[in-house]
Amino acid sequence: MKRIISTLPLLMLSLCMSAQQGAAWRITYDCDALQDNARETTRWCLDIGSTTAVFYSPNYRMRNEAIESLQNTDDLAAILDAVRQIKTKYPGGKSLEILSGAPHPGEYTYINTTGFGDVMMYQEPLPEMDWELADSVRTVCGYECHEARAKVYGRSWTVWYATEIPLPYGPYVLGGLPGLILEASDSEGIFHFTAVGMETLGEEPAIGLYGEKQAIKCTRKQYLKLRKSNEDLTYGEAVQNLFGSASRILDENGNDISHEKTSKRENYLDLE
Repeated sequence: MKRIISTLPLLMLSLCMSAQQGAAWRITYDCDALQDNARETTRWCLDIGSTTAVFYSPNYRMRNEAIESLQNTDDLAAILDAVRQIKTKYPGGKSLEILSGAPHPGEYTYINTTGFGDVMMYQEPLPEMDWELADSVRTVCGYECHEARAKVYGRSWTVWYATEIPLPYGPYVLGGLPGLILEASDSEGIFHFTAVGMETLGEEPAIGLYGEKQAIKCTRKQYLKLRKSNEDLTYGEAVQNLFGSASRILDENGNDISHEKTSKRENYLDLE
């Protein structure tokens, strides 16, 4: 038997339950994703407080914090060597971060880089997800999970949620179910999130977005337009767009990368 469940009423109910429990959780996910015709695995964390939750890449945060700590060093060669070591220590980090339940209940704040390192941020109502609940059951991370399906921002998702953990969250913006989402995959097989660990924290963590102070505020529509326009830029074109003049761009080893693409061709969690 299949049922349809609406996101928002359950979201508000579960938020109240979570607030009463005063629980603070950290869920760790591994995401196997197809990027630039190759699969890669990226680690993500979901920190859940009483009324908000933040989804982020821990390696991205730790890598950038380590690089920022080098600002007081004058030895350029030492800096370049340290940066290479830091990137090796914290590989595969992604700049995407999503704060659910803020700035107001039922909303989320999205922050990400686009193109040549522009940090952009927008705020939107959480998308309504008309979850279709199925009877299928499987075990994920030691918990019995139930199947549900919904379409979110152009992708069709199948998720597995644990009613033993009555928290209405999951990876990305997925949520609103009567239990924590521990596994999620899209119908094209591009993204597959699986919970690989979870812990309760002694006290509610400081939940926020990394780099929020440097972010340029925009609307979601503006962000998507900018992301699209920057997809195929070379480093030289990106710098010309930014500063209005052409320039030779060198990487950390002194190689000319002016005509190289600024990033690999990415598949995005949201299509629309």
